[in-house]
Order: sequence, then C-alpha cells, then structure tokens
Amino acid sequence: MCLFTRWPVAIVIALPLLAFACTDEGAGGGVEIGSALCADQKDNDGDGFIDCQDQDCWGEATCAEPGDVTAGSDGLADDTILPPDTSDLETIAGDVGPTGPACDPCGAGSLVGKACAPSEAAAIAGATATVRGTGCDGQPFEVTARSAADGTYTIGSVPCGTHTVEIRSGSFARTFEVQVASGQTTNLATGANKGCFLKQAAKLAVLKGTWDEIQLLLLRLGLDYDLYTDDGVGAEGEIVALLSDPELMATYDVIFANCGHTHGGMPKDHPEVMANVRDFVLGGGSLYMSDYAWTYGEWAFPDAVEFQRSDDVLDMYTPRSPQLIPSGVTVTERVLDGQLAGYLGRTTLPVTFDSGPQIAPEKAGTAFAHVIATFPANLGFGTDFITENVPLVLSHVPANGAGRVIYTNFHNDVQATEDMLKLLTYLVFTL
Repeated sequence: MCLFTRWPVAIVIALPLLAFACTDEGAGGGVEIGSALCADQKDNDGDGFIDCQDQDCWGEATCAEPGDVTAGSDGLADDTILPPDTSDLETIAGDVGPTGPACDPCGAGSLVGKACAPSEAAAIAGATATVRGTGCDGQPFEVTARSAADGTYTIGSVPCGTHTVEIRSGSFARTFEVQVASGQTTNLATGANKGCFLKQAAKLAVLKGTWDEIQLLLLRLGLDYDLYTDDGVGAEGEIVALLSDPELMATYDVIFANCGHTHGGMPKDHPEVMANVRDFVLGGGSLYMSDYAWTYGEWAFPDAVEFQRSDDVLDMYTPRSPQLIPSGVTVTERVLDGQLAGYLGRTTLPVTFDSGPQIAPEKAGTAFAHVIATFPANLGFGTDFITENVPLVLSHVPANGAGRVIYTNFHNDVQATEDMLKLLTYLVFTL
C-alpha cells in the first residue's frame, strides 16, 4: 500500500493509449530457437533464461517433458566431469525398496524427487536436479532433470552407488548424497527423505518498507533472512549502512527491497549508495523491488523498464513521477510466462491495488514481462486514462554473470490473494 502524494491542480498532460511492447531478447541480442540452441546449456538471447527455461524454447520437443538432459544411452554423460568433493555432505538414503547390496550386480537405477521450500509449503517449478558420481565403468557421470509445475522430477539411468545430488533454483541450492540401487527407484519425493531446500539455502537480506512485508512470505516459506530497518524519515539507519558497505552487501545472494518511502527517496537522500546496488547485481547478487522501490532498478539499469510519465528517479514524489494507479482498482492480469502459468494452473488472475497511487510501468525494455494487464490510471483530480497490456511483473539479467533483477508493482500487503502469493513464491525462487 503506498502513500498518496497530492499534485498541483494545474497539471495538463496528454498521453495516448499505450500499446504493449516487450521482448525477451536481452543484452545478448541473439535467439534461443530450435532444438540445438534449446539444448546447448547457453543463454543465447541474453534474457537470463537458459534452454527450456526460456519461453522461446517451450514449443521444442526437447522441452516437452522434464527428464534426462545430459545422459547418453548408457546413462553416462558424454563429457568428462571431475567428481565433486563430498566430504561434508549429508546422506539421504531414500526409499530404495528391497534391502541388499546396492551394486550387486552393478547396474542402473533411478531417482524421483520434489523441489520444495524449507517449510514444504510450496513446490518449486523449473528447479534443476543434478546427480553426479562415478559409474560402473569407473568414469565420472552427470545427469540432470528439471522440476515440473508441481516440483517433481525424475532422473533415469543413474548408475548404482552413493552419489551427489544438487537441487538448484536461482540463488537457492542444496547438495546431499543419495544411495541408488541397481534396478530400483530411490524416492526423494515423500516423507523424511524429501530433498527440500534448507532454511539457509541462500543468504537473504530484506530492506524494511512502509507498505510491504515480503519477509512474511519468506517466513511462510521457511527461509532465513536478515532484516534491515531505518530509524526515521529520509532513509537513515541500518538500510543505508548496508547499502554503503559493498563488502557486506556481497555476503548476500539476494536483497529484497520492500515498497516504502525510504526506498523511493533513496536516490535523492543518499545518492552515494546507488552505485553499490548496480555493482551488487553485476557481481552476481539478485535484487527484488516492489512498487516504490523501483528507483533502485531504474537508477542502476535505466533501459530495462520504461515507466509512465517521467522515470527519472529524482522525480519520485513530484507531479512527474509514475505514481498513477489509484486506490481500489482490480485488474485481470494475463500470464505470459508459460512456466509461471503452469505453476499457477491458470493464465489469468485478478489483482487488486489496495491503496494508491502505485507505480505504473509503461513497457518492457530489455526486461521480460511475466504478466501484463490493462488498468485505469489517474493523473489526479479526475484526469483519467486507460493503459493497455502493460507489464506489471518484469525481470532481467543485465549481463553475463550478473544476478537477476525483478520488479513487481503489486506485493504481499493486505491486497494479496493466495494466487498472488503463489506468483510471488515463484518469483522468489528465480532470484
């Protein structure tokens, strides 16, 4: 929920109806089309999505179902991969059926599992599950699968023995050892053997806001985080201390910036910290921004998203700022992200903006629009217009090796429904 800022009566701005324009071709400028490019483990178009995670690949046969993506016909990888250090790993036995020697005779088994939040309250779609070890021929192997909308994955043709499993989604990772028996299926999807992420799966920092509390969702998911607050108006205290310390920022995988007056005013009140935000992302850290926290991403990566009216961050809280979505507006969002639509089980969902004005994007630049909507905007004092097919949830990876940046102009305040919380959960595990 965001504070209403009054603007002078003498505002006369003519804005045309806005046509939706977005692209998922990012800084790379290439394409991710065709079976070969959709299975080469590269981000060919630079949009931050690799192979079957990219919407351009969803129609390819290689992306039709999750399954083996690196194994040969004998279940062993074609490339030689050094075996990982497994000295400090936990071991999950799994349900491997009848007891007996796992490799007598030496052969292949399979794994079924489920990618899930630490609290087990949410499945994770699109996570990668990779098993690595040494095969019956004494050679290293690696086999990978991707989790479906319900979080489940299956990895077949796994040589018997004790191997390493890594589950990864965005910055979140868990690695453990598992026992695989010849001719049997090791079940990691149910009971005590479930390979969910642990609460410390990623190092998270939350910047407290005024009208949003993403930390409540993180608690629901069972994730640990460090909360940074401010001591008063003007962006003082712990938040500025964190953003002024690049070394401390670098200890985190993800920084979540809640909607609030502090973050909207940060470029004006403390411009010296803004370069650190950009460097954090380019160094591999991920950034989540809701509503008024848009200024962080706009300052750091101004070409990623275009906002209504002026998107100069110094115009925040002025008559030129993009605070245009009024209170009490309910819109129907259309989901463009196919993986997200599968996770939600629907392609549309209603979203209510509870207290405005909230920030109004205009179009995607180099970012990918996950959802779009048509909604009324308000310039103040009865000057209304309609914005059509506008992206409301966007993400991008600004450079190779950089983290992911997500912007959403709605959040998990009192406006949130279960569908909206599920959408936000999906976003959390892409960071």
